[in-house]
Amino acid sequence: MIEKELSPLEILKASRNPLRVIEDIYKEAVEGIPLTDDYIGLLKWYGMYPHINSQGLEDKKYFMKRIKIIDAKINLTQLEVLAQIGLKYAQGLVDITNRQNIQFHYIEIKDMPAIFELLQSVGLTSRMASGDGPRPIMISPVAGIDPQEILDTSYLVKDLNSYFDKNDDRFCNFPRKYKVGISGCERHTAAHEIQDVAFTAFKYENGEILFDLTLGGGLSKSKQIAYRASRYVKPEQVVEVAVVCAEIFRDYGNRGNRNKARVRHLINEWGLEKFVDEMETRLGYKLLIGTIEPKITPFEKRNHFGIHKAKQEGKSFIGFATNSGRVAGEDFQKISDICKKYKVEGISLTPTQNFIVYGVNDEDAQALADEFEALGYPYKPTPFRARLQSCTGKEFCKFGITETKEFAKVVVTQLEEKFPDFKENITMAISGCGNACSHPQISDIGFVGTKVRDEEGNRVDGYDVILGGQLHGVEGSRFAHKTDVKIQADKLVNFVSELISSYETDNLKQNTFKEYLNVVELNK
Repeated sequence: MIEKELSPLEILKASRNPLRVIEDIYKEAVEGIPLTDDYIGLLKWYGMYPHINSQGLEDKKYFMKRIKIIDAKINLTQLEVLAQIGLKYAQGLVDITNRQNIQFHYIEIKDMPAIFELLQSVGLTSRMASGDGPRPIMISPVAGIDPQEILDTSYLVKDLNSYFDKNDDRFCNFPRKYKVGISGCERHTAAHEIQDVAFTAFKYENGEILFDLTLGGGLSKSKQIAYRASRYVKPEQVVEVAVVCAEIFRDYGNRGNRNKARVRHLINEWGLEKFVDEMETRLGYKLLIGTIEPKITPFEKRNHFGIHKAKQEGKSFIGFATNSGRVAGEDFQKISDICKKYKVEGISLTPTQNFIVYGVNDEDAQALADEFEALGYPYKPTPFRARLQSCTGKEFCKFGITETKEFAKVVVTQLEEKFPDFKENITMAISGCGNACSHPQISDIGFVGTKVRDEEGNRVDGYDVILGGQLHGVEGSRFAHKTDVKIQADKLVNFVSELISSYETDNLKQNTFKEYLNVVELNK
């Protein structure tokens, strides 16, 4: 039995055998002993959070479980196991997250031993998928696949993840989460501008590949675009630099206030120069000075939808859209079945809650794409389906004010019906609360959950409207601006429809809908 007085570090060390840990917790649960906060904290190390009941309180019967996908890729054997879990243990509710992971819902403690055995049988884990430690590392979903990529960073992501895992006694008890991105993507899909620490590959002089180092990005309520460290990092230095930044955060991050417990707050307190000096002191060498930011792809063009030739001879990869990241368990099984039918290599998860099928034989690409399209996952999606993200919402999250996932699915469908010919490449996000996990702050149109009064004065689900967010490198990024407009949830589709119609009637001398959203004045 794990003693309650163990520190988080000791708990994590003792939990190398997750089956024994979960079985101990289950024994207490069936004996009627309530799960304490100590146990809930331990479960978070395995990516598990209690669901929320109808009163908005934690329901410790059911859990959300997050699976750690280390390099965004899921092979066929893993895909089959995840489909089994979704259908048998999660009541058919599967979500793709914007951190390239899989989340299940309605997980019960009694089923955890079986789930862990399934995961371990195919080399998957949920260990350190959440909690106060390194989160799964962001990477391009087409790393090692796209012939246009600058560098396949898969080996760096795996090396860094392995280092944190093997040295968990040094990295399991951070002030809070630590988010890293390592990307060699030509389209910059890993969103380095909002990571705690990120490495963005580019071609330097004479074709040498280096990484531009950015520090202190992040969203939530204390949002901040990352700073450029004005340092370039060689590939062989990436893991060491990421580890040193983690050590600095561990040693000096704010432990007294969780709202201040992120890398950006430490940098803001110290100043960027002091942080970089401390980093280079610990490294024992100076990094290459990098005064110029590489050319960066704008946010709305960071996707890989459609059929593309892979760098592997005779192979293609195909990008598909979900509807706000929610995939029914039955669909997840069908996705697995189709992939096995065409003997592909696997699927890869994108940071925009979509997925890519890779290792497809060229001659099978169109047939496979058509089957996924018929299933409801288009490879040529509308702008609404392609880039509308939503968070977990009040359905499962204790912070949620509004319901989001199923609502977002309806929003997408209705907008597609209203505007079948709308082609402009925009981003949208629906968030259940101000923590804004679906990234409304960097979307063209963002909706942040709140309560509003309807015509009869009743408090109903509603949204604060923010407009004009963008990621385009450190120098070109901006957060969406507040409009002071609040709308009822059931009027959201009409609100977007009126925006589009007003743009089509008078574009205010703007070339794109994206630009229009930054100058239009809304009626309050």
